[in-house]
Amino acid sequence: MANEKKQEFTVTDRRKFTFDGDLRPDTEPAAEPASPPAAPEAEATAPIPPEAEPPRHDAPPFVPETPTHDAPQPSPETGYDADQARSAFGGEKIEFIHLLDLLVQNAMVFAGALDTGAERRVDIVGLRHMIDMIAVLEERTKGNLTEQEHAMLSRTLFQLRMTYMEIINMIQRQATEGGPGAPPVK
Repeated sequence: MANEKKQEFTVTDRRKFTFDGDLRPDTEPAAEPASPPAAPEAEATAPIPPEAEPPRHDAPPFVPETPTHDAPQPSPETGYDADQARSAFGGEKIEFIHLLDLLVQNAMVFAGALDTGAERRVDIVGLRHMIDMIAVLEERTKGNLTEQEHAMLSRTLFQLRMTYMEIINMIQRQATEGGPGAPPVK
């Protein structure tokens, strides 16, 4: 008898519909909607997706703007419209150059070239990682960039690789000459 457990809770199925989509017999009937039901033809031609929420009565009705041919459309999966979000915050259009600039700034922080407010340090592994990321970006965007974007990406990648080599050479020189940061010579 000590191994028997007492039932401490009760599970009640409150779903209104069965697995097949039929109304369960033990559910209460729903209140009649205030507006008359839609015509059967309209329901057959424009089904409402199951994830759609019912409209709120306190919110103004949504009126979509007429899109122009040049304007990018919102993402159908998320409904996110980058142009609308930028204009709401007064931002400019994000271009490829902005992505490249972000990656290069991070690489330069790892190289110790930018003042971050803390003591400047070189993170050679982080720098190599950023260079590799930009190289992957160059490889994956091949043929999709303008000539100016491609030239800037190639030139930037070359400069970062040269910076990396200068830092590696400096570290090796310090190790052999006993400069700052070098292990003590025995």
